[in-house]
Amino acid sequence: MHKRATIMDVAREAGVSKVTVSYVLNGQAQNARISEPTRERVLLAAKELGYTPSAIARSMVTKRVDTLGVVFQYAQYFASRSDFTKDVMLGINQAAVSLGYDLMLHTKPMLDARAEVGALTDGRVDGVLVLRDADDEALDLLLEQALPCVLFFMRSDRPGVAFVDADNRQGGSLAAEHLVALGHRRLGMLCGSPRSTSAKERLAGFRDALNQKGLRVDERHLLHLTDIGEADAIENYLRSPDRPSGIFCFSDEYAFLACRIAAKIGLRVPEDLSVVGFDSLGACDEFIPPVTSIRQPVVEMARVATQMLVKLVRKEPIDETQIVFHTVLDVRKSTAPPAA
Repeated sequence: MHKRATIMDVAREAGVSKVTVSYVLNGQAQNARISEPTRERVLLAAKELGYTPSAIARSMVTKRVDTLGVVFQYAQYFASRSDFTKDVMLGINQAAVSLGYDLMLHTKPMLDARAEVGALTDGRVDGVLVLRDADDEALDLLLEQALPCVLFFMRSDRPGVAFVDADNRQGGSLAAEHLVALGHRRLGMLCGSPRSTSAKERLAGFRDALNQKGLRVDERHLLHLTDIGEADAIENYLRSPDRPSGIFCFSDEYAFLACRIAAKIGLRVPEDLSVVGFDSLGACDEFIPPVTSIRQPVVEMARVATQMLVKLVRKEPIDETQIVFHTVLDVRKSTAPPAA
């Protein structure tokens, strides 16, 4: 096995100092006023010796490791079969590849928020994309650090925090307006976690639209879901004798689950139950029946958030650090006027 060439070997072969080699290999020859013949001699020596720059040494010079961290609320989201997660990672990957960055998925479980933030700020990444609950302790601590950070599919009330999000309140209103226009008056919602900013905004928009129509949501028809026992909770909800005739779901995943459970207990979608999702993923078209949903451009939002983070890392000018995408109603076949 051949010994790996070092920067000192290159310097000896080229007949220059180690500092000169460092400047040349880090693209700083012109700034250091190193002549072109010397630069070429160094590059030739490095090529002949098969020298590969140390990533650690290079990062000490550039102050960057060209790696971005991706932080979700729970590490298992990276391994889920969720189409939403797939689209998020597609957008991130597209931007990272085009800009020359590696990705680090934050998967190591840590019970202590300070230890978690310490791991994210120890130099292994240049910046982080974060999707966490608004009241997450680690998020609060992370936003206090100097590490570039962009929130996506969420936002913060803290001044100056960069984020890319959808107009969730508008989306909730669109869902309610659609169901009311079809003639539904007994409406409900499968809500996300009350800790989620998106869930709160979607519910608020849903309420807003109904209030403007002179309608109110029966609090019994609001089901706040978590990752634990949600299928049983939805089944009990749909078996209720006074169940809603139309429901708005926090996500497409919840909408798909609601449709499956409805079929299991003998309810027809949309004849007995109209269902509206959120995200309008490609799977909505393939589901039976195809699911009406509020569209947010998931892939584009993830891509834009990644591009914004790279600009923050590189200290490049940014026109806008708080971007909100409009939502759109995509009507499919899971909604219809209520049965007589």
